[in-house]
Amino acid sequence: MRYFKRLIYLPHTATETLERLRQLDTVLGDTASKAVAKKMSWPTPSPSAELTPEVPLVQERSPSPTPGEVFAGYSAKDIRVFDLFKNVRPESKPGFVTDFLGTRTRTTSLWNNARQFDGHVFGLPVPHDLFEAIEWIGLLKAVVSAGSSFAMMELRAGWGPWLAAGAVACKHLGIEDVHLLGVEADPGRFELMRQHFIDNGLDPEAHCLLRAAVGTEAGHARWPRISDAANSGGGRPVRDKDGEVNQDDADYIPHAVHDYIDVEIVPLRDLLARRAVWDLIHIDVQGWEADLVAGSVEELGERAKWLVIGTHSRQLDGRLIATLHRAGWVLENEKPTRFTFDRDKGSLELMAEVDGTQIWRNPRFTSLHVGKGERKSVPNSSASIDVSNDPVSLAQEHVENARIFATREDALASLPHGGKFAEIGVAFGDFSEHVLRTLEPTKFDAFDIFRLHEIETIWGRPSVDTFRGQTHRQFYEGRFAQEMASGQMRVFEGDSSQLMSEQPDGLYDIIYIDGDHTLEGVLRDAEVAARKLSRTGYLVFNDYIMADHASNAPYGIVQVVNWFCARLGWRVHYLALQRMMFCDICLVRNL
Repeated sequence: MRYFKRLIYLPHTATETLERLRQLDTVLGDTASKAVAKKMSWPTPSPSAELTPEVPLVQERSPSPTPGEVFAGYSAKDIRVFDLFKNVRPESKPGFVTDFLGTRTRTTSLWNNARQFDGHVFGLPVPHDLFEAIEWIGLLKAVVSAGSSFAMMELRAGWGPWLAAGAVACKHLGIEDVHLLGVEADPGRFELMRQHFIDNGLDPEAHCLLRAAVGTEAGHARWPRISDAANSGGGRPVRDKDGEVNQDDADYIPHAVHDYIDVEIVPLRDLLARRAVWDLIHIDVQGWEADLVAGSVEELGERAKWLVIGTHSRQLDGRLIATLHRAGWVLENEKPTRFTFDRDKGSLELMAEVDGTQIWRNPRFTSLHVGKGERKSVPNSSASIDVSNDPVSLAQEHVENARIFATREDALASLPHGGKFAEIGVAFGDFSEHVLRTLEPTKFDAFDIFRLHEIETIWGRPSVDTFRGQTHRQFYEGRFAQEMASGQMRVFEGDSSQLMSEQPDGLYDIIYIDGDHTLEGVLRDAEVAARKLSRTGYLVFNDYIMADHASNAPYGIVQVVNWFCARLGWRVHYLALQRMMFCDICLVRNL
């Protein structure tokens, strides 16, 4: 457990916490431990880990906290993600501990109390195996919501357990394009990480493993000299400036002030810049988490889909929640740090008994739809959205400072001129022309299936008269031949959500959605558009109404718009009226 590994630096809290660990990790042959395991539905390790497909193992487990925790930090719905791996049948191997995915860890890489499990295969980790279920849930949510590739970094990686487990999980789901980045400052633990990669069929040279510490700024720091890497997992750098050491760091690891090695500090923002998108960033840097996140919060919002963060004090818990909430992230799961107040302790971190965990989802990117044993990936999606036909209600905070306009033309004129504009569903091009004339965008991308010419009568007029014998696309491109020739306009024919997903993230300043009006269609377009919109961009929906009152055709715009506001933190920028109440509504992120 993470809270055990840091005890070597917290001897004054060791007695009580280590006793809890002994109770937890006692060999399961002990009668008392069997009773605890049965009560907690803890899967007993066994040399044979065959999982019977007919037995729904995950559904039988209730979210139970590990002894010493406040609560587990996940729900019965969260643990459905394990269903995707219920048919995995790992084999045991002497000298290794094997998890439910088949990831193997050398027993010699583990702390002493965990070595009793040599040769064992753990079952599903609910509420835990060597790690707590909440961290497994965060990892698997990130893997499941990935597309055809997966990129992950683990900061203060130790022997790289989560990197290897992520790669193994990807293999089970058929994701072959995997990119891993591990950062570990301690030389001994860095070598354990390289060996762990090899033991799990991963070539260390094909990935990026850095022997360094991670921080907010480039530089150097003192790292505690460690003689036993397997039993020493709670290290962090001691910063110094002009010979003066950081007192918080010195209090956390006193001996590192004098017995240390020099390590390089690599800025998190530099690591993030190595890839356009990271599916998961696992951060457990022993107290620096809040500073790291705050110092790179904008870059994280632009490049990271999921965060799994270890926390080490209630103060850290609160700072992270405040920072990421302001940045528009969604807290999927949380297990707060457990501590006992002691006025004689110099900091809140020194009062911690059991570390916490937070799982954060970036609504700009991710979508996770996990049913019974199914993996469904929504391309470049925006959230774990399960929108029903019954829309959620908006609150006053969602419309604070919103404007109202008489027409969409009036509203359009209020938006920034220039920039890049995308219109989904262009019809005959009347609104496209108004946008080009009013906003004068530097780039205009038009998305449509361009099949209106196949419909005999459109809005009471024969389509042959409207298109003059041309196809829909020919008509539209002819109308804007000059804009296309100059390079100002591009035209895309086909599924708008798929075609837009192929564009760079954050490309557009304004996206106007007027395509497929079904709930599923609006959701697909909106999820992708949220990713392709710039951080300060405007997302405009046409026809903010529950149904076409002329044809009685149900719409999905209200449901999706309200969900974006109520669940994903967007807010209404304006509402533009229309005489038949087919109104426009514009959303912006709540920055």
